[in-house]
Amino acid sequence: MAFLSRFAIGSMMVHPARLFLNKGVRHRILTGHPWVFASEVDRVEGPAEDGETVEIISPKGVSLGSALYNSKSQIVARRYSSEIVALDAAFLDQKLDEALAHRQRTSVPVSGAAQRLVWSESDQLPGLIADIYDDVLVLQTLTMAMSHREKLIAELLLKKTGCRVVLTRNDAPVRKLEGLPLEREVLHGTYAAPTRVRIAGIGYELDLWSGQKTGFYLDQAENYAAVAAYAPGRRVLDCFTNQGAFALSAMKAGAKSCRAIDQSEEALRHAEATSQSEKLEIEWLQGNVFDVLRHYEQTRELFDLIILDPPSFTKSKGNKDSALRGYHDLHLRALRLLSRGGILATFSCSHHVTAQDWDDLLQRAATETGATLRLRQRLGQSSDHPVLVNVPETEYLRGYVLEKVHGKTA
Repeated sequence: MAFLSRFAIGSMMVHPARLFLNKGVRHRILTGHPWVFASEVDRVEGPAEDGETVEIISPKGVSLGSALYNSKSQIVARRYSSEIVALDAAFLDQKLDEALAHRQRTSVPVSGAAQRLVWSESDQLPGLIADIYDDVLVLQTLTMAMSHREKLIAELLLKKTGCRVVLTRNDAPVRKLEGLPLEREVLHGTYAAPTRVRIAGIGYELDLWSGQKTGFYLDQAENYAAVAAYAPGRRVLDCFTNQGAFALSAMKAGAKSCRAIDQSEEALRHAEATSQSEKLEIEWLQGNVFDVLRHYEQTRELFDLIILDPPSFTKSKGNKDSALRGYHDLHLRALRLLSRGGILATFSCSHHVTAQDWDDLLQRAATETGATLRLRQRLGQSSDHPVLVNVPETEYLRGYVLEKVHGKTA
């Protein structure tokens, strides 16, 4: 019976607080999605504490399982189990083992490599991200419940991975939505940059304090090699290059030449250092990508492989139209600079921009530039960032490799 569910804590047996869903609302949790928004709640019975567990009760009085609770968040509850179970060491240990086992099944462990080990809802650990860079573990705890258990999680992962250092990169702005501070900390060992790893055949020296996300864009790791396969003999332009992974991979694969653009001086400094150590000749350009592309149109530059990997132009649905205009302009300029028979590799990392939005955008850009585009390949986030089909938010990175069959150039 749902109302007799209990948690075991030491020798004590206690009831979790109960969160009742309201009636007359379409609840996504009834179709497998783990989130409950504040607007979906009828009432909470019992001593519900932020960062602890509640039992979710359907409008019909049926137990829907255990969820992380945070009254400060718009997402007031995040289900982590369809059973009634405490978020304790035993549960965390089991779920971490399952997450690591999944990665072992889907990828080949490589010494000195980098990989995502745990990814939030995709591993039934909402708000927990764990990445490994050689022998350094980097954690992000983006929900209050995981933040409260951060040291326990670190201890468990240390035993499972044998890492010598654990860092937290809790500087993601989304933590503010949970009422959490932005901070970085060494939880175990001592850390001094650089950390040396190999990703897609390139050796990087990373500063895990300053890189994007937990230190690098691991979600693109498999795509660096996929796009590089089109590079041999081509003139490459890599836009929004960050630490240069697409450009470096393309040049190593045999590109004829390569230019790479980014606004960040620090990111380009790291990229150039990697190109020197790998003995790859790349022209690194600091500047606004839109301005640089506009200049190349004026000077009638042409490229045979253009890579567009822009940051998310929108963090909310409200800015979606403005973001789509920016993406549209970007693709118009890129297609004008792309030679006939050239390849455009383009990516979207915004969940609010759907696959249909991207298809429509590409069709309009092709029509307006008089280009015919042939789809060569669809790409997504690396396999260590698994997608749950009933949780659309877990699929956020979409990539298209397109061939310009014919059309006008700059």
